[in-house]
Amino acid sequence: MTNSDVFVCGCQGSGETIDKALQNVNVEGIRFVSAQRACRDGIATVLDAKNKTSGARCFVGCTQEQAVFESLVDSTTSQAVEFFNLRGLLRGQPSAQNSTEAAATVAALAAYETDFQVEPVPAVLFKSQGRVAIVANSDKQLHHAQTLANNLTVDLLVSDPSGVVLPAKRDLNVQALHVDAAEGYLGAFTLSTRKTNPVDMEMCTRCGACVDACPTQSISKESLTIDLNSCDQSGACIKACGDFKAISFADMSAVTARQYDMVIDCTMPGLFADRQAPLGYWHVGDSDQLLLEAMLDAVQTVGEFEKPKFFDYKSNICAHSRSNKEGCSNCIDACSTKAIKSAGEKIEVNPHLCLGCGACTTVCPTGAIQFALSPATVQGRSIKTALKAFRANGGKKAEVLLHGPDLEHNWLESAKKAAKPASGKSAVSDFSLLPIELNHSASVGPDLWLSALAFGADRVTVMQSAVEASHYGEPLAAQVGWVNALLEAIGLQHRVRVLHIGQTDLLFAPSDLQASGVSPASFELSSNKRTRMEFAIDHLVEHAQAKSKSGFSEPIALPSAAPFGAVLVNKDKCTLCMSCTSACPASALIDNPEMPQLRFIERNCVQCGLCVETCPENAMQLVPQLLLGPAAREKRVLNESQPFHCISCGKAFGTKHMIDNMFAKLSAHSMFERNANRLKMCADCRVTDMYSAKDEMTIFEVKK
Repeated sequence: MTNSDVFVCGCQGSGETIDKALQNVNVEGIRFVSAQRACRDGIATVLDAKNKTSGARCFVGCTQEQAVFESLVDSTTSQAVEFFNLRGLLRGQPSAQNSTEAAATVAALAAYETDFQVEPVPAVLFKSQGRVAIVANSDKQLHHAQTLANNLTVDLLVSDPSGVVLPAKRDLNVQALHVDAAEGYLGAFTLSTRKTNPVDMEMCTRCGACVDACPTQSISKESLTIDLNSCDQSGACIKACGDFKAISFADMSAVTARQYDMVIDCTMPGLFADRQAPLGYWHVGDSDQLLLEAMLDAVQTVGEFEKPKFFDYKSNICAHSRSNKEGCSNCIDACSTKAIKSAGEKIEVNPHLCLGCGACTTVCPTGAIQFALSPATVQGRSIKTALKAFRANGGKKAEVLLHGPDLEHNWLESAKKAAKPASGKSAVSDFSLLPIELNHSASVGPDLWLSALAFGADRVTVMQSAVEASHYGEPLAAQVGWVNALLEAIGLQHRVRVLHIGQTDLLFAPSDLQASGVSPASFELSSNKRTRMEFAIDHLVEHAQAKSKSGFSEPIALPSAAPFGAVLVNKDKCTLCMSCTSACPASALIDNPEMPQLRFIERNCVQCGLCVETCPENAMQLVPQLLLGPAAREKRVLNESQPFHCISCGKAFGTKHMIDNMFAKLSAHSMFERNANRLKMCADCRVTDMYSAKDEMTIFEVKK
């Protein structure tokens, strides 16, 4: 019995390549069915087969007519049909005309889609009551604000209200306020505002008494705003306003917090220009079209909403901080929404601000924070299945192409059409592309890239959209940098790359890159990130060592972004105080309970720098590198000393190095200049010696 049925439509003969490929494809657990005109008169064939095949998932290898199928499927009585763009992806292949490679590509793409399935994750709840702030510089947006006020509660916050003609009805609240800053998310925005005019338009009844009372005629009849350049601040307007108290000059510099569910921002560069904007915020600038689109979205954004909680966090292995010393802040630096902040010895992630890019999980050296929506274990397993199907169906060179969901639907087809051949070379790459859509291009990192290579991929490419590249190009490039440095050292050059959408022609450019020659690994992916990397690296190195006579006895030097490395200790400075061992979150630095020794397990080191920050003697230095083989797991001594014995009782109470350093620094101090030998005594003997000394004065408390 098959586990999945995959229906592929020839679409009136235009799918000839797919039809030929299907004749030769064989993937365990998948039944391929060629269905002509499946979205029209042949749709009954698909639906009947779906209902009759018990326990099988049903896929249609075309997404163009997805709405047609969904309108006919009764989800209450049968399993839903699933869709993926097999036709479009195959047409976008550099070598789509090669029937063998086409068959292998079809097999791989279908194997990935039918294998990929994740469990649901917890939801994050948003509540919106429809309170909207439209932030503007002038009265230009007044008409649109009035229109939106017919459906929602709207405040128009105008920094320059001088040209505003207040509407006759109070269904729209116009305020002369400048917004200094904004924080929050859908249903919970806080705007920090300052008055730009003494008249509080919320409290003003528009009676006009202030206009009549003003001796300098500085108050506009239309906007009821005060021209501060001509105003003499005599207080006549305040007196005329009386108990309404709508006019005040005293609080012009005061910052007031205002609460809203949604924000439409018509200013430049925008209130969230320094980050990726949260849900419930629309930056429209001066564009009427964007403003209208935001208004439409806002009307539909009232009520309760959910989104997935994208991350899992284990604070016990987080390398962020210890004892008020900061170590790793990779996730904080990489987060484009500022959803992550320091919280003592751990981090704190605001799930409402997190938009699920996953960059934090990619740069985390320990795996303390991991992407939960589609875990690396699930992604990796499906990639492994796809590559196995690719090889089994005669595929030669596979390029795993990872990308986010915000590229256009047929982006690969469009990229192939637009690609220009290099002069004098073939226009067709000999790689078969296996496009895999992620929640975000930054949601997977070195552990999955290396695992894909170990499972048989010949190259891994991350394709970023323009927005993704602007926020995540730098952190991804840093991770790709150390991965390629490692791969180059073992003879696998240029196997991982990051491209942005303007570089799609490189997907189709001829390449001198040969197949990796790595036999596909069989290991299962661990739930631990570092274990995943270690298994993948060990497998790749094993193949490289088969070609190398010298092996890899020396450490491989890596860039500073690498999560592997060693620690150097200046033995002349180190006093073996062992502060570093208590600060190390990964148990890479450990003591020896039997004798004064500082020991190191290089396999455990994540290069967080907490040991360097904690060391009171500045005796430590990080060295990013990768030591291969059993030596990385061994405990090696970084520094050691002889125990020092009390000169009075003979008990060991410190190291000789520590006591010698302390004696050299403190023996000349006034407290010890006559009794410097006390520095060489244990605590008990030191107290005894102090009380038994006849030449020292002891102060006793006199009881009255």
